[in-house]
Amino acid sequence: MILFFLRNFNFILRKSIIKNTINKFIFIIKYKKSTNLKFNYFLFLKFFFISEVIKKKNKNLNLEKKNDYIFNEDWFSSNIPIWENTINKEFNKNSKLKYLEIGTFEGRSAIYICENFQNIKVICVDPFDEYESVESLAKKQDMKRIYDTFQSNVKDFKDRINHCKISSNEFFKKNNELFDIIYIDGSHYYIDVENDFKNSLNCLNDGGIIIFDDFLWNYYKKIEENPINGILPFLNKQKDLKIISASNQLILKKIK
Repeated sequence: MILFFLRNFNFILRKSIIKNTINKFIFIIKYKKSTNLKFNYFLFLKFFFISEVIKKKNKNLNLEKKNDYIFNEDWFSSNIPIWENTINKEFNKNSKLKYLEIGTFEGRSAIYICENFQNIKVICVDPFDEYESVESLAKKQDMKRIYDTFQSNVKDFKDRINHCKISSNEFFKKNNELFDIIYIDGSHYYIDVENDFKNSLNCLNDGGIIIFDDFLWNYYKKIEENPINGILPFLNKQKDLKIISASNQLILKKIK
């Protein structure tokens, strides 16, 4: 941690970094008070701060935008600095890896993976059904249009991307593969997040990582109905997982 401070001294006192770190920490405290769940919230404070520095320092990192990509919503680019930092630490870019994505939308994150890891095999799971129990913006989405956009965006990677147009529960019932990276970005209701977490853990390789999107998402009125409550209670019971990054996304590693 001291070495991190020394390397990033020009960033650590920036107001935006301090403000964003405090706001995230306040949410964690609020959740802890509401649920009485026991966990080390100061560990999150440390990771929140580190993540804010990494994002600020590498803010120019972005997904390569080719002329034939269509991204109507940008919900991924802000995560790229953290993905770059974390994935490159954990894996060799030339390794043959397997990547599973639960919830793919227009394919932005899957394309990022394909562009940056040439030997990776990608499975995207998304039924492209109408959304339920989520913010009004998502409810208004034309899922047929989004599915067509997804297909158009990933056409150059058809030899590497396999799309399963089914729910995550259906996928996991049929799946017999193990994965190195699993990205959970499907339903945000805590029960669904917990189910995806449990099912993903059963098919994660030793040394593999799980990335949870919208860890601090706070749409539902009751804080315990949000994604965080589908993650932390179950995480508390696991002895073979450790947190390696926390921000708007939470990243866990399965210890060998």
